[in-house]
Amino acid sequence: MASIADFQKLMGDINSRSFRPVYFLEGEEPYFIDKIADKLEKTVLTEAEKSFNYQVLYGRDSDVNDIISSAKRFPMMAEYQLIIVREAQFLKGIDAIMSYLENPVKSTVLVFLYKNKKVSRATKLGKALKKFGVFTSNKLYENEVAGWLQTHVKSLGLTIRPEVVQILIQTIGSDLQKITGEIDKAKANMGERTAIEIDDIARGGGIDKEYNVFELTKSVGKRDLRQSLRIVNYFARNPKDNPFVLVLINLYNYFKKIHLIHFEKSNNPTEIARSIGMSPYFVKEYVAAAKNYQPAKMSEVFAILHEFDLKSKGIEGGKAADGELLTELVVRLIK
Repeated sequence: MASIADFQKLMGDINSRSFRPVYFLEGEEPYFIDKIADKLEKTVLTEAEKSFNYQVLYGRDSDVNDIISSAKRFPMMAEYQLIIVREAQFLKGIDAIMSYLENPVKSTVLVFLYKNKKVSRATKLGKALKKFGVFTSNKLYENEVAGWLQTHVKSLGLTIRPEVVQILIQTIGSDLQKITGEIDKAKANMGERTAIEIDDIARGGGIDKEYNVFELTKSVGKRDLRQSLRIVNYFARNPKDNPFVLVLINLYNYFKKIHLIHFEKSNNPTEIARSIGMSPYFVKEYVAAAKNYQPAKMSEVFAILHEFDLKSKGIEGGKAADGELLTELVVRLIK
């Protein structure tokens, strides 16, 4: 399993022109795969060298033997040739590349983009790829996305407050492509400023700065029914931007962290933050919510969340509109 550190090291090696003869980029998170491929495309060859030394092939339309033949050629008036095989997961007879892996041409950079799948390490191909440092791009967990986003923003020469990070994650989820898209839009609207604020994200159209999932969980944690219903009413008017399932998942994750606090023996904010997988910045809010939702209430909370998960799937009591379900859910959680 590749980590963010593995990704950063790989990008650093490419930037310093320390290329591997074969890159096999697999896994369920397309963001890292695309970033590595884009970096190779921009770094291995100059624009002038690409005319004779750059090929993009597609797994559906390519033959493994033809790819191997191309890889064995030598570059023309350049140090390297670059071959990128997109949609390599659809390449028939991909095991045949093992013959090339035994003795790859050092002046060829051969890149396979094997998205949404992984090669089993128990297979001959999986074992052969190990020595090339196959990169497996996995979906990040929620607590990993926040750290990754801070690092990404820093690489752009910007800063971002933890609250804005959390709003993005709770509103968009862990889709790195969408998150970076919102950051890019915010950056375009900032002028000379370097600190990303919630207004910058809101101007990009990705979220509403007052009516979002982050603000809903916070108001539910305070057991503030009035404010919670304001947000729910906004969601009901904008169901495509605030699907019930996404809101339900965020509420479940929120209460799961509150539940963990009840078992935390330490009062140290850093230790509590580590335990619940959050920034210490939010510990005060979660500790206050834990006081509002004592252990006896938590059992009821999880039963209610499970009930409404079934209702949203039409299993219990028919299928009500999302706005109606969410209103009833929030009222029952708070009361």
